[in-house]
Amino acid sequence: MANTAGPFGALQWGTVNGATPNFMQWGSATAAFRIASGYGTAIGFGDLVTLVAGSSPTGYIQRWIAGDGSATYQVAGVFYGCAYNSTGQKKRVWNNWWPGSDATGDVEAYVCADPSALFMIQANSGPIDQTYTGLTADVVMGTVNTTTGQSAMSLATPSASSPANLPFKVLGPITAPPSVNGNDDTTAYNNVLVTFNNQIFKSLLTIHS
Repeated sequence: MANTAGPFGALQWGTVNGATPNFMQWGSATAAFRIASGYGTAIGFGDLVTLVAGSSPTGYIQRWIAGDGSATYQVAGVFYGCAYNSTGQKKRVWNNWWPGSDATGDVEAYVCADPSALFMIQANSGPIDQTYTGLTADVVMGTVNTTTGQSAMSLATPSASSPANLPFKVLGPITAPPSVNGNDDTTAYNNVLVTFNNQIFKSLLTIHS
């Protein structure tokens, strides 16, 4: 069955060591980072994020910029929601995405920062089949769905000459069950299993600028 394009960001699939993700705050799977209240770019559920450095304010996260990871910057993790004091609603709210406004004070961001995490992500074109296993890949960010908050990030096609420090490493195509959209690894837009490659807990490069 030919796949259809429907990118959904990076959804956690498990861990490299087979352990079950615990999703505890500051545990092995989900850490509480911060988004500056004035950061005006939407971050979707399943988007890559990076730490800000070299510009104000430092120490916060921002949405990954596709193409920025050529060999310089590091992923903090994958964004899975946030909590903040809503300026408009006058109360504490929890959201599966950051809409880019409406916070009074810092935004508490929930980020999968487990360096051993595995993720499912749809190929931006492809197909990305077994022959791509072990190669590094960047992403195509897409536009956050403002109705559902879902990421539209997809996986760029890697090549043997891809830089060594792109954000993800390909582990292979997802092919089961065969009737699910994305699980045909012979056509474009197939689902791919990846893990972090250049991530803050895995290497020592510049975090961002």
